[in-house]
Amino acid sequence: MPLSRLLLILTLLTAGAAAETRVFVSLAGSLLQAEITAVSGDTVSLKRAGDGQILPVKINTLCREDRAYISRWTGQESPAGTAAPLPLTAAAPAPMQTFSIACQVLPSKSTRVPADGGPRSVQVSYSFNITNREFQRDLENGKGIVVVLAKDETNRDGNLIVVQKELFDVTLRAQSKITHTTQPVILAQEQGAAPAGVRTHGYVLLIMDSEERVLYSHSSPTGNTAYAGQIMSITEVPCIIDRDFKVLKDAPVPTNYISF
Repeated sequence: MPLSRLLLILTLLTAGAAAETRVFVSLAGSLLQAEITAVSGDTVSLKRAGDGQILPVKINTLCREDRAYISRWTGQESPAGTAAPLPLTAAAPAPMQTFSIACQVLPSKSTRVPADGGPRSVQVSYSFNITNREFQRDLENGKGIVVVLAKDETNRDGNLIVVQKELFDVTLRAQSKITHTTQPVILAQEQGAAPAGVRTHGYVLLIMDSEERVLYSHSSPTGNTAYAGQIMSITEVPCIIDRDFKVLKDAPVPTNYISF
């Protein structure tokens, strides 16, 4: 066998044996170039490209395309524990590219205390100045989601109230800006020694592309962007959620303290 042909065969065999590396995208928009080494329950072990560190990642924190890829990997895993190659007819989803977005958040609050000592009311709204910082790329047919959060003064167990969920279109030319302002919501609080009513507790903003992949997220308090998937699945507002943003269907909502 000619030496050149032998080298070609060895090269193809080596390429076929190599594990597949892809860019994994979290619901919060962070990127990780890695390969799967194992899947156990709700956790996938990813070997990070560059330093080879093994990172355990919760599967439900990854985007829809990555979750589908992990399912395929699990179904095609060989007995030896290595990933089998995808069929030639199946196209692996292309990794999402990063997209440079900035946002300035301008909260607005106004408080009214009635002279007769009745409930104090706070009107809350947020303005989001969203900027596409790309020099050439446009963001077309994108989507935005804002949820406004509150807490029940009579319930200190950590549950939250989603008082608003607004969806809006996002089309941003390169180096351009749009502003989205939420509809004002009025939260009432009883005055006196016994706490009662509803008080504001911040917001979560998600910016997605046309395929609902999260490009940008921001929240106050910080950390709530990790629950992008749960936020996207909320269909009825107002509602009560736990601190993992799971809707508590049977929990009563203090709607008498919420108005628009």
